[in-house]
Amino acid sequence: MERFELSIVIPHFNDPAGLAACLASLDAQSCDKAEFEVIVCDNNSRQPVEGLEKYNLNARLVVETKRGAGPARNAGVEIAQGRFLAFTDCDCLIDPDFVKNGLRRMKEQGERSVMAGEIVMYPRHERPNSVEAFDIVYSTNQENYAKKNEAATGNLWTSLALFREVGPFRSDVAEDTDWCHRAFAAGATFHYGGDCIVKHPARATFDELRAKWKRQSAMTFNVLKQKPGFNARWLALCFATAASAVPHSIKALKNKRLVRMSDKLKAIVVLFWCRLFRARIMLGFLASGQDHIDPNKHWTRA
Repeated sequence: MERFELSIVIPHFNDPAGLAACLASLDAQSCDKAEFEVIVCDNNSRQPVEGLEKYNLNARLVVETKRGAGPARNAGVEIAQGRFLAFTDCDCLIDPDFVKNGLRRMKEQGERSVMAGEIVMYPRHERPNSVEAFDIVYSTNQENYAKKNEAATGNLWTSLALFREVGPFRSDVAEDTDWCHRAFAAGATFHYGGDCIVKHPARATFDELRAKWKRQSAMTFNVLKQKPGFNARWLALCFATAASAVPHSIKALKNKRLVRMSDKLKAIVVLFWCRLFRARIMLGFLASGQDHIDPNKHWTRA
């Protein structure tokens, strides 16, 4: 039974400070808080999530012991009581008009739609370090994703009815891309919500980048491994990944969020490192002889 216009689903794993900041930003929403509920989906963190009652929110907690953000989000949807769903991450800061603008857009587009809301990457200090500069340029571009009928779960909206029709997020694959492809196959329409904004901290260390690319490469491996001609396709993808740094450098030079040329050049240096690193670990996955790689081994908050 729907009691709210919106259920905001937030997976959490060992990041109490990030979650607290996220909930505080939801507490500052410009709309009537009776319109939405917040479901924190804890992925069996070391310490239990506490203190939800101190926020002026309709907030609930669910614990999912199966490792992964996808299973955690699924557990949240299971108890959701909103007409619409909004997925975000526990380290995101939510714009005050997030709910107001997102609901307006979803009501205009209807229950068989998916919205990719804007995700703004930001550095921890005024000047980004080299890894942050890279992440600001090359991380999530929701406007482009929406054109490809995709959306990242840092700011993905749909209806509860459509989610139940399409089915839950699947484990060990890029769950947002996989779910969006299934939604599109079911007839969903996609749109971009430029005024429905979350801010996400840019990755700041090479360890975070290593974990990200190992995780994403593992999920890609698991999908392609099931298709014919895997070895040739995977080797071609390894080569294309390494070579892509050259043309993609232009994106950093044109980026408007990085004002200084020195920051753009830092981003390009990390771009080359990332693409070569990804190609190397992809070759390592192939040489391992495994049929499946567990992406959940590569979380930065272990």
